[in-house]
Amino acid sequence: MQAMVAIPAAAALPSLARETEADPSRQALVVGNDAYRDAPLANARNDAGAMAGLFAQAGFTVESLLDGGHERMLETIGRFGDAIRKPEVKEVAFFYAGHGVQLEWQNFLVPVDARVEDAKQVAARCVDLGLILRRLSEAKGKTFVIVLDACRNDPFGGGYRPEQKGLSQFDAPQGSLLAYSTAPGSVASDGSGRNSLYTENLLRELSVRAVRFEDALKRVRLNVRLASRGRQVPWETTSLEGDLYLFREGRRKLSEEELEAEVEADIALWNATKSSRNPDDWVAYLKRFPNGRFAEVAQVRLSRLLAAPAAAVAGAPAGPGAEEAAKEPPRISTEAQYDALPKGSLYYDPKGNLRRKS
Repeated sequence: MQAMVAIPAAAALPSLARETEADPSRQALVVGNDAYRDAPLANARNDAGAMAGLFAQAGFTVESLLDGGHERMLETIGRFGDAIRKPEVKEVAFFYAGHGVQLEWQNFLVPVDARVEDAKQVAARCVDLGLILRRLSEAKGKTFVIVLDACRNDPFGGGYRPEQKGLSQFDAPQGSLLAYSTAPGSVASDGSGRNSLYTENLLRELSVRAVRFEDALKRVRLNVRLASRGRQVPWETTSLEGDLYLFREGRRKLSEEELEAEVEADIALWNATKSSRNPDDWVAYLKRFPNGRFAEVAQVRLSRLLAAPAAAVAGAPAGPGAEEAAKEPPRISTEAQYDALPKGSLYYDPKGNLRRKS
């Protein structure tokens, strides 16, 4: 499974050195905060730098802020909010990597100079994410993408520990897509390499030229969930009404023949996969068709296959019997086969559903 996670989506991540000429209709602000006094991070600046390069390569006019203090963050966000109000701006992106915190259902981004010792200081010394969203929503008739890799653990180094972890849930403003490195109330990994687990996969998947933004995020979610063994599951909310592509060359409409071929390929891969008990086969299907007609069923079956060995091992006695208990559950098609199973055994019913004998 680790090998499957490491495979690039459709092509290797391209060099970010060559950038498309900046398009004034596409504006991006990228913020990466590492240098916290009490809770420093290793990869937020790297994540922001890599995402800035990717946006620039896609033709965005990019403004970057690294290790921003409270005043600099407010000033930069205010200036960016003014810039995107121009009528020629049509697409707006905001990426943040660093510490984030929630307090009473409000979300805050943490500047590197924030010194917070109690809950009362959070609103005064951090940047209200709602402020950013309000500034964006004031610019009417535009498409917004907000990506937050902002749920690292212990944002204040133990000086003040919020009651709730991560960020709280809130809906995307009209015409926007909000993407989070992990689900509400959870924390994300800063990563052991150059980038966080989330941004590493985000860079890989968004670099595929012809991929829809939402399809790329579905692949990111799958990769991160597998790599973290379910501890981190990225999450999105959207109010978009049309397709969104990072690279404009991906917007070409498919012909009827191409659409028909895509449907046939989806069905063919489903038919080849639907009876498989190998998780790698289901990962391959979901990477190829993250928004396919069978994607929801594929997600359910993959989850069952990943959970089955763990459940079998968890219920197995230690010693010689453990290896036997960890085997793939049998498929039951007759009452006699069911009766022969010991109580508590896992098995697949005739429809392929994983069950436990009561």
